[in-house]
Amino acid sequence: MGQSNAGSAYQLPRSALIWQFVAMGVVVVPHLSYLPLWMPLALLLAMGWRLQVHMGRWSHPPHSVRALLSLCACGGVFLSFGGVGGVSGMVALLIAGFILKSLEIYQRRDALMVVYIAYLVAASALLFDQSIWLAAYILLSVQLVTAALIAIYQTHDPDDIGRPFRSSAVLMMQAVPLMLVLFILIPRIGPLWSLQLDLGGARTGLSEEMSPGDITRLTRSSDSAFRVQFEGEPPPRHLLYWRALTYPDFDGQRWYRDKQLDQRQPPFQSLEVGADRYRYQVMLEATGKTYAPVLDMPVEYPVSEYRLNQDLTLQRERPFNGRDQYQVASSARYQFARNRLAADYSRELRLPLSNPLAWQQARQWYREAGSAEAYIQRLLSFFNQSFTYTLSPPSMTGNRIDQFLFESQRGFCGHFSSAMAFMLRAVGIPSRVVAGYQGGEWNPYEKYLLVRQYDAHAWVEAWLPGRGWVRFDPTAAVAPERIEQPADQLFEQQDAFLEDAPLGSLMLGKDSMLANLRLKWDSLAFGWQRWVVNYHRQQAGFLQDLLGGLTPWRLALALLLPFGVVMGAVALWLLVRGRNPAQDACDRALMRLSEKLEQKGGLGRSPGESIAAYCRRVAEIRPELEELLLQIAGMHEQIRYAEDSDPRLIPQLVKLIRHCTARV
Repeated sequence: MGQSNAGSAYQLPRSALIWQFVAMGVVVVPHLSYLPLWMPLALLLAMGWRLQVHMGRWSHPPHSVRALLSLCACGGVFLSFGGVGGVSGMVALLIAGFILKSLEIYQRRDALMVVYIAYLVAASALLFDQSIWLAAYILLSVQLVTAALIAIYQTHDPDDIGRPFRSSAVLMMQAVPLMLVLFILIPRIGPLWSLQLDLGGARTGLSEEMSPGDITRLTRSSDSAFRVQFEGEPPPRHLLYWRALTYPDFDGQRWYRDKQLDQRQPPFQSLEVGADRYRYQVMLEATGKTYAPVLDMPVEYPVSEYRLNQDLTLQRERPFNGRDQYQVASSARYQFARNRLAADYSRELRLPLSNPLAWQQARQWYREAGSAEAYIQRLLSFFNQSFTYTLSPPSMTGNRIDQFLFESQRGFCGHFSSAMAFMLRAVGIPSRVVAGYQGGEWNPYEKYLLVRQYDAHAWVEAWLPGRGWVRFDPTAAVAPERIEQPADQLFEQQDAFLEDAPLGSLMLGKDSMLANLRLKWDSLAFGWQRWVVNYHRQQAGFLQDLLGGLTPWRLALALLLPFGVVMGAVALWLLVRGRNPAQDACDRALMRLSEKLEQKGGLGRSPGESIAAYCRRVAEIRPELEELLLQIAGMHEQIRYAEDSDPRLIPQLVKLIRHCTARV
C-alpha cells in the first residue's frame, strides 16, 4: 500500500499524459519517410502501454523487460540502417530511446526527460530538410512540446486540457522578439545541416558517367537544380551554359569523368580573360556531389572552399549535402594565350575500335574540308540537314554511333554531343563531352534564374590550335530553339516530358494562373533559403549595410538597444497584465479608510499589519464599527486566499469599505 501511495504521488494528471502523447506523435512524423515501419508501430505500442499503466490496468515493465527491449531496439536500428555511423541511423537510435523512455515514467523528472528528448527529436528533422513547410511544422511541434512541459506542472484546473497550449503560445510570442534580435545580430558558423551527412538519396541530375540517353531521363523531372541571382543584367540566353562536369574517357558505350583532373592545377598562366564579367550567386540544391555549376569562364570564386580544375570545372572540397550557395564571377570572353600540342591531350584523343562507318566518314570529310574549323562546320551542317531532336529516341545496341549517324538520326543532346566528339577524335582533334545545364526560367518576382532538372544539357569542347578549348553545341545546329527558348516551352508537346511528374505540366506556361502561383511560391522559398537557412552567408554584408560598419561598439549597441526595448516592452506588458482595476479600487478604499481613522483617532494602519489584524485592532477601540470591520476582514481574506473566490466579491468589498469610511 505504501508503494502504491508513493507511486500515485507522482501520477501525472490526465491532461499531462494527453499532451505527452501529442508531443511524442508530432515530433516523430517528419522522420517517417526514412524510419523503418517497426519504429512507428513501437511508438503506438509504447503509448498504449503507458495509457494502461495510467489507468491502473497494467504495471510498468520490469528492468529485465526494459533491458530486452533496449537490446531489440538497438539491434533493429543496426539492421535497418546497416549500422549507426550515419546521421539517419543516429537519429533513429535517438528516437528508439525516446520511445523506450516513455515506458518508465515513475517521477516528474522522468516525464521531463521525455519532453527534453522530444525537443531534440523535433530539431533533428531539420538535418534532412530545411524547407519553409517543415520549419513551420517544427515551430508548431515546439509549441506542442512546450505545452506538454507546462502540463507536467499544471496544478490549477488540471481538467482544462487547452490551458497548456494557450500558455505555450504566450511563451512563444514573448520569445519571438528576442529570437529575432539574436538571429540577426549574433555571429554564427555554418549550420549543422552543412556538415557531411549521409544523404545517399539526395537527388542529383548529373553523375560521374554518361550515356547518350541519361540526360533524356532528366526531362522527366521538374525539380529545381539551382537558382542564380545576378548583380545587374543577366547574360543573354545563348550564353547560359552552366558547366558542371566533363567526360574525357569513352569506352564505346559511355563517357566517364576523369577524377585525376581534380588534383591538377588549372592552367591560369595560359588564360586571357576579358574585363567584362558577370557576377552572380548560385544557390544549389542538394546533390551529394562536389561539382558546382558555373558559367564559362569562372575567374572569381571562394578559393578557401572551391578549386578550379584543369578541365575548367569548379569543384568544392565537400559534397553539397544540403542547399548551399556560392559567389562567382565569370567572363564570357577568354582564350588560351600559350599554345599546346594536340599530343598533350592524348586522353581526349582516345577511341575504342568500333563504329567503322563513323571512322571512315570522318576521315573523308576531314580530307575534303582541309582544316579543323572547316571540318567542324561540315559536321554541324550534317546535323542540321536531316536529324530530329526528340525526347524519345530509339534504343540502339552495338555500334551506336554508326546507328545514330546513318540510320535513326533521332536523338537528344547526349546523342549529338557523343557522336560529334567521336567524329572529332577520329580525325585527331582533341575533344570531350561537357555536361551541365542550359538556359533557365526567369522569375520576375525576386529577379533570379531558376534552372530545373529538365534544363540539363550536354555539348562538346574541341581543342583548336591558337584558340584552346572551344565550345560547340551540335544540338543548336539541329534545333536552335533549344538554346533560344525555355526548355518547358520547347518540350511541352512531347509525351516523355515530365513523365515522372504528371502534374508538373499544369504549372507550365507564362500566362497560366498556376504558373504564376508557382513562381511566387518559388520566390518565397528562394528568399527563405537565402535569408533564413543560409543567412550566415549574408550576415556580414547585411550588418555592414544596416549598421554602417562592423565594429565591436556598433554590434554591442545594436544588441543592447533592441534587448532593452524588448525587455522593457515585456516588463510593461506583464505589469499592465498583472494589474486588476477592481483590486486597485479595493486597495485605494482601504487606504482611504486608514487615513480617515488616523485623522479621527490616530488609528492608522501600521506597516506590515495585515488587513484582518488591523480590522480587529480598530474594532476593539471603535465598537460601533466592529460589525462592519469584521465583515471587511472576512471578505478580504476570502478574496485574497480562497481558491474558489468569486471576482464579483471585490465590488461588494469596495462598497462595504466606503460605507465604513462614511461611518467614521
